[in-house]
Amino acid sequence: METSSKEEYTIQSFDLETQKLLKTALKDPGSVDLEKVSNVIMDQSLKDQIFSREAGRICYTIVQAEAKQTNGNVFRRNLLNRLQQEFKAREETRKRSTQEWVCLVSFICNIFDYLKVNSCLLF
Repeated sequence: METSSKEEYTIQSFDLETQKLLKTALKDPGSVDLEKVSNVIMDQSLKDQIFSREAGRICYTIVQAEAKQTNGNVFRRNLLNRLQQEFKAREETRKRSTQEWVCLVSFICNIFDYLKVNSCLLF
């Protein structure tokens, strides 16, 4: 139950429609556009360093729920594609905004921590 409270806290920074999208993705990933979900998480992670640290847990929860529900990997695939795009543009990102660069690195580290270390094998 403590994890749910933390997830609720991190989602509160979004508008109501996005909060609903994320809450649904956490519980029933097959019923939402998982590419949109991965982009929302990625976009927010690049803007908000606090969220970028905690987004790994949200991604882990969605990956686990999707695997359990449909044995699929749509969310993981979309997230990995977006991470690769952002990583390829890392030099431009670093030149444009140190804050965005720090957020990206933080997000990548947390994705690795939650998904790789927890045997989810995203990469």
